[in-house]
Amino acid sequence: MSLNDRSWGYEFAEFEKEFLFHRKNTGFVEHISKDGRLFSLNPSPCFDTTKNLHYFVETYPPPENNSCIEVEVIADDVAYIPTRDGWTKDVLKKVGSWRSFDYQQIARRRKLIDYNQIIDFFSQSFRGPKDTIKEIATCAALFAFSSPPITEEIGGVNAAVLSKKQLWNEFKKPMNIIPKEFFQTGAKFFYCISDKEKIFPQLHCEEINLAVLRPEKMMADIPIVLNDVSIKGNIGVLKQDIKDNRKFITAYLLDSLMIQPDPLKTVEKSVTDAVYEISDEYLRSGISPYRQNLGDAIPALSASISRLHLDPETKPSHVKEVLDLWKQMHRKVKYRMGDSLPVSKYYDLSDNTRKLYSEIYDTFGKEFRIPMQDVVRITSLKNDIDFNHALNELVEHGLAIRDRRGIKILDRRG
Repeated sequence: MSLNDRSWGYEFAEFEKEFLFHRKNTGFVEHISKDGRLFSLNPSPCFDTTKNLHYFVETYPPPENNSCIEVEVIADDVAYIPTRDGWTKDVLKKVGSWRSFDYQQIARRRKLIDYNQIIDFFSQSFRGPKDTIKEIATCAALFAFSSPPITEEIGGVNAAVLSKKQLWNEFKKPMNIIPKEFFQTGAKFFYCISDKEKIFPQLHCEEINLAVLRPEKMMADIPIVLNDVSIKGNIGVLKQDIKDNRKFITAYLLDSLMIQPDPLKTVEKSVTDAVYEISDEYLRSGISPYRQNLGDAIPALSASISRLHLDPETKPSHVKEVLDLWKQMHRKVKYRMGDSLPVSKYYDLSDNTRKLYSEIYDTFGKEFRIPMQDVVRITSLKNDIDFNHALNELVEHGLAIRDRRGIKILDRRG
């Protein structure tokens, strides 16, 4: 589906419908001039339908690019521009004032489809035990619904799909709910679903989601094991139902991507306990055919499942749901997958990483939120590359949790 190929109301997200049809002079800011005083208001951060309508703010401070605002217009100017095909009408609106607008309140209105219908949609390719299919479908949905940035870094969910090629092809089919524009490297929300690992240039995306078949190097948030299931053919009426439902779910997805839950603000203790639990489970297993991101996975997955529920606030039940789901999937990895690599390989920390861990732990102790500027101040790793590599390694191995406010050091177990 293309974002520019929609004509029916149910194909639009709730916030898009509101800005397109019901609420004038409200939308997402796109700067036209360098100083931000001349700008457009788009109904969505994903596409632009207002190329001939602009706003100019003269005395009031200009709004930030990409922010969502509501504008008070005090005057209109209209200009007719000659073109090859005739004339175009350009409208310039003078801004008296503007204020921020909470688009999340609109995104949460959607009632045409609910959480269980989303999971059912992702389960329609497979036949097998009901619980197993639900686990696979929920994991697939977590990937599709992405995760907002929990830190100042990039958001998103990485999935290691451990499967035979035929089942992998079925796994990919429901992903056609993701607009094709999101598979372009310049997208705000970027997705890549690939048989092989790829190297991308530096991407200026807000969220990056990678699903890779049997990856070796990619650090995954969730393993998705396609075992004990077979392919269920979709023909006739069922096939048409899936095609029709896809448009509803794409609209639901667009609404969900506007929601920015932060688990480390609402359920920090639950997240911390869950990180310890998956770290212990991963260490005890002794083997793994994929790299697991222990420190970032639970926050990202908890935010993703909050989006699935169109809930701006992560709840303890959300954390428990993704923890149980991860454990079920990892146990399938442990008992069903072969050709495993020693987990100890990934726990041989580099000298710089051991040094950074000791410096933070000795100075501040464990499980205490430390502003990043304080970490930078006390560490002997003054080279940015060395520091960032060590910090990422701590998070990868479940020895730290980070967010926009700083970092929390965890006990090293095992």
